[in-house]
Amino acid sequence: MVKKIDKKNNSLTNGNILAFDFGEKKIGVAIGNTVTKTAHPLKTIRKIKKLERNEIIDSLLEEWQPSILVVGLPLNEDGSNSRLTGLAKKFAEKIQNRSKVETVMVDERFTSLEAKLLVRDFTNNINKGSQLIDQVAAQIILESYFEKYQ
Repeated sequence: MVKKIDKKNNSLTNGNILAFDFGEKKIGVAIGNTVTKTAHPLKTIRKIKKLERNEIIDSLLEEWQPSILVVGLPLNEDGSNSRLTGLAKKFAEKIQNRSKVETVMVDERFTSLEAKLLVRDFTNNINKGSQLIDQVAAQIILESYFEKYQ
């Protein structure tokens, strides 16, 4: 079962962490490390077909060999479940079952907005910026994990 992490449940091993900002059309991915506690944007998965999406995720898992996976938990502003909450939980369960890597979910409220602001300040190229937003959102989710639970 995928964990909604809390401070009492922090039995993390050293190594790489992959973080995902789940969306129905796009999934942002970031990479981080438990030793350095740094996170970096990695990739935006834009494949709509689940098979292609799963192949890309599997190749990332093989390449980075993460010790833990972090998936953003999309909640409404008041903390209640959003329309995407259930889909993100299913996504997290599926990648955990396929990878056999511990997967935790972290509240991702406002990460997309923060990512848009950061990317807007970082680049003047709108097309390049739109390609980075989901990756930066995943990076923010991972940084939030480090700040709260490491």
